[in-house]
Amino acid sequence: MPRRRTPLAAVPDQPSRVVLYVRVSALMGRQLGGDDFHSPPVQLAAMRRATMGMQEVAVIDDDIDVSGTHFARGGIDKVRAMARAGLIDAVAVFKVDRFGRDVLESLLELRELAASGVTIISASEHIDTSTPAGEMMLINMLNIAQYQAREIGRSWSSAIARRAEAGRHHGRPLGYVRVSKQLAPDPVLGPAITEVFRRYAVGDPIGEITTYLAALRGRPMHTANVKKVLRNPVYLGKVVAGDQVLPGLHTPLVDEQTWDRVQRRLAAEAGTPPRHLAPTWSLVGLAECPNGHKLQRQGVRLVCGEGRGDVKGGDCPGVGRPRLAAVEAEVLDQVAAWAAELRTDHVARATRLARVTAARADRVTLERELKQARAAMVRLAKDNALVPLPEDVYRQAMAEIRQAEQTAAAELARLGDDDPSPDPEVAARGVDALLALWQMPEATHADRGKALRSIVKRVVVRPAERWRQPEAERVSVIFRW
Repeated sequence: MPRRRTPLAAVPDQPSRVVLYVRVSALMGRQLGGDDFHSPPVQLAAMRRATMGMQEVAVIDDDIDVSGTHFARGGIDKVRAMARAGLIDAVAVFKVDRFGRDVLESLLELRELAASGVTIISASEHIDTSTPAGEMMLINMLNIAQYQAREIGRSWSSAIARRAEAGRHHGRPLGYVRVSKQLAPDPVLGPAITEVFRRYAVGDPIGEITTYLAALRGRPMHTANVKKVLRNPVYLGKVVAGDQVLPGLHTPLVDEQTWDRVQRRLAAEAGTPPRHLAPTWSLVGLAECPNGHKLQRQGVRLVCGEGRGDVKGGDCPGVGRPRLAAVEAEVLDQVAAWAAELRTDHVARATRLARVTAARADRVTLERELKQARAAMVRLAKDNALVPLPEDVYRQAMAEIRQAEQTAAAELARLGDDDPSPDPEVAARGVDALLALWQMPEATHADRGKALRSIVKRVVVRPAERWRQPEAERVSVIFRW
């Protein structure tokens, strides 16, 4: 059933409670002024003349630089809330375009206000939305406002492009000041931005870099904002116009080599969870419960991420609360014992040699099967072109050959390299290096975890079977070879 069209007429006909809505814009950072600019005092004076005799409930002022082409504005939210609560009968604006510069969004908002019994009063245009002519006039004025907003945006886009072609950056990025309409390094924040690039290039955690920059600015910052700074070519002495990066006239704050290292690290870490970039314990991502759920650190203990009563209230029995230090110590003991076994166990060497030989034989067989399957596909296609087969027969035969090809390719991918495991003596030397790194006081959790992952596939921690069972009896280390 079609919804009945809601008119824009105000209810009641003679509103008594009015809120004054003020919005000013600093378009693209320009200095306020010009024929299109009306200061808040000018707007308020005009609105008070138009609403003389009404009860002024409040004055709502939207911040400067808030565009009228969208309605994600704090002032509009307050107006909407007051209308729904039945606190106002009308909203006064200086001009219709102060309310909004988008026809569709503006009409939707006006209809919602009308449904709450609230009308719009324009101090500059005399509009009576209770009549069809008044509603048409309102829509026409909203169209004009939208047209002006888009023309202004297009003009500024052209101006920004012309500035970029001349090597001049639009706006004032963090770390620069404007001197005679030209960017110049900020005496304080300019060197700070250079230091931010240097620290990120050498591998410092993004959290520490964000804290450093926020302290110099004197205001909080998020790591995402710092990464935007690190991706901005303006610090390389460039200017951006649309999708083009052009040479600029301002002084760069970072050299080419540091810039390339920063961009490589940003690309490598894209999409990686912060806990993996700056881990707070060495076994993060490795330790898990018998059900395969990753363990999480709570203070000096570990809990199952899906365990009942631990973190998320899942249905896993969990592992209790084993001590992190005891689990790490047991992992290192098992790694050291494994290295000693590699050095002395001749059976392990023979087993490895047999495994490598079998893997090579399997690889030769699979490569031959893959080659035969692909040749059979080519022959079948050629034969079908010369003497066409029934469609269903051809499709079935081709599907069987393709299945054989995919199976052989998958098995080859599973085998990996010809020699996936290193020599036992090489592996033992790697364990010695790992244990030495673990004792270095300057080694970070990230360094230790990375070294451990090269040897250990996962660490399984089982729940206690008796009261106060030691962690050493509950930890199993699964190695990569």
